[in-house]
Amino acid sequence: MAHIKDCLIVAAGKGTRIKGLGDLKPMINLGGKPLIEHAMLAAASSGVDHFVIVVGYKAELLETFLEGIAKKYKWKVTTVFNPDFERENGISVLAGEPYLKGDFFLAMCDHVVEPSLYAILQKAELPKGAVGLGVDLDMNNPTVDVEDVTKVFYKDGLIRNIDKKLTTYNAYDTGIFRAGPALFAAIKTSEKEFGDCSISGGMRLLAKSGNARAIDVGRTPWYDVDSLDMHEKASVWMQMVKMPEPNKPAIPGRRKIVAVGHRGAKKFAPENTLVAHEAAFAMGARAIEFDVRCTKDGHFVLMHDANVSRTTNGQGRVKDLTLAEIKQLDAGSSKGPQYKGEQVPSLREALRNVKGRYIVDIDFKGGPKNSAEILAKVSHEEGFDQGQLVTIFARWQHFKLLLDLCPDYALRPHFITSGRTRKLSTRHQLEIMGLRRLSFSFKAAQSIRNNDLHLFCNVMGKHDNEKGYDDCVKAGALFIQTDHIDKLVQYLEDRDLLETQVLGRDYLPMLPQGEDLKTA
Repeated sequence: MAHIKDCLIVAAGKGTRIKGLGDLKPMINLGGKPLIEHAMLAAASSGVDHFVIVVGYKAELLETFLEGIAKKYKWKVTTVFNPDFERENGISVLAGEPYLKGDFFLAMCDHVVEPSLYAILQKAELPKGAVGLGVDLDMNNPTVDVEDVTKVFYKDGLIRNIDKKLTTYNAYDTGIFRAGPALFAAIKTSEKEFGDCSISGGMRLLAKSGNARAIDVGRTPWYDVDSLDMHEKASVWMQMVKMPEPNKPAIPGRRKIVAVGHRGAKKFAPENTLVAHEAAFAMGARAIEFDVRCTKDGHFVLMHDANVSRTTNGQGRVKDLTLAEIKQLDAGSSKGPQYKGEQVPSLREALRNVKGRYIVDIDFKGGPKNSAEILAKVSHEEGFDQGQLVTIFARWQHFKLLLDLCPDYALRPHFITSGRTRKLSTRHQLEIMGLRRLSFSFKAAQSIRNNDLHLFCNVMGKHDNEKGYDDCVKAGALFIQTDHIDKLVQYLEDRDLLETQVLGRDYLPMLPQGEDLKTA
């Protein structure tokens, strides 16, 4: 039996049932990695090195992320666009047909499985022309959403029927198949004869000819992460296991630098929206900066300007509008028709979207006297006071207003003078200080670091280029904020300086005084 080296992954749909954890389902965080990365790592554990990923909803963002994944793990990744991504999943499977010549694995981007499941499918004996489906025979499996799972009825190893609505069944569909050209032919015939272009439709046809085989995966863990409840269950499991990560050499003695996406990724998507956060993540950022302002009814929303007119189709000041009124605005169309309907996120929505995927950097634009209390309440309720690194840019007029947030959250005032830096670091529990590009000097940077503060550099504007990045690295920056995530990430990757992990509240301490940052 030939070893299977190809895997087709369906990642085209919207994933509306899991909204609230992310705008793009394949990119939803689970244990620090997006769902699709988990799906690919599991398949790669069995020797797969070529992935055909079928994309659809917001395809350009996912394609950008997959380019980085291919480079990171040295995989061959072929992306295929399915314009009919809202139709049955078999349409996406057929889209991948031209890129697959022999046997392959088929997986769904939201099915997270123990890697050994692929080994079970790889070893199974299948006659030529048959398609094997990994099935779970445990009818009491507590991690299965019985209302949503696809049910299977099988006998003597042969699948006799498969459908979500089966009333007589004795197995669950794990969403991982070992397939070949026969599956493509069956889906096409199912569509032609019955108008059903689903994977299950194709499998039902194969079942009639005895070519749909059930492969028992035993007690191998698997999760269909298609709801908030299943995401929570998968997260608990993920904390107990360590998934394999190939090609990840440790480099001792070198401190990495965090790439911070300014307003998400404002050059590539509507600023301060959830889709901008997805774009920044796709391009390699592991910290996200967003601006917050308070509405008339006491809710923080993501908005840079005091007035909503520049970035939305509305008018008026944020502080004079209610959250409900702001949620009615279109915050995407000004960036392009593909972003029509993007909403202004609330702080709570933004935190949920980026949790586990990013360091959060909040640019506080002002609010009521109890702003620190509101920020702390929302952050606490969303779990950001338990190991999550949150930095808050506090302008001098807001500094005292936000001091109560220390030390749970890292306030980062901007540098003004060396004397003021020394006074602040002595009096308050500070750990980070920002350095504007217009104020940049190596002397100022050294003053910040001499006072045991991490350096957060901004490079937006005419210095958002290699020269600006060089200065930040030489100055000892731990964070670099940019409008050009694509350029900064590439710059840091080329020098093996890019921080790819999400730093927690116990992030790296200061380097010893006088020690320079090692560069490639």
